Amino acid sequence: MVETVGETISTGAYWDPDTWQLARAAYVADLDNDPDAPGAFIGWIHRAIEQHVARGVRGRARLRLEELAPAGGGRRGFNRHHPLRADTRAALELAIVEDRRGSGVPLSRSGFLREAVLAAIDASRRRAGDELTPIPGRLPNHPVRS
Repeated sequence: MVETVGETISTGAYWDPDTWQLARAAYVADLDNDPDAPGAFIGWIHRAIEQHVARGVRGRARLRLEELAPAGGGRRGFNRHHPLRADTRAALELAIVEDRRGSGVPLSRSGFLREAVLAAIDASRRRAGDELTPIPGRLPNHPVRS
């Protein structure tokens, strides 16, 4: 399980509304369908980033070709700041540089985070039987696990 202990760096990210809602739904679905799922949304984001970094340049390029989900549907997005562990933030930035050098893809932190989250949403959707239920309101701080 990914935890946010130690030094963190506030990291701004632009979210389109559809990806934000799907990420929230995927996180909650993973609480019931993935025994290794983090118990906090920020932990779920950390895991998504770390898994995306681990795919390497070629793995990330393959996912880009699949285009997992459309962006935003024309609605305005918003910025959120996430307390990323310093080592996760450093790995994210190194992967961005590797992608730029290795495959000519210049991503921002938000772009990389979006790719990582879309891949995690796709995996969560498969675990949940292709159904993700939208989550109204705020996410629970300490959700009860099944």
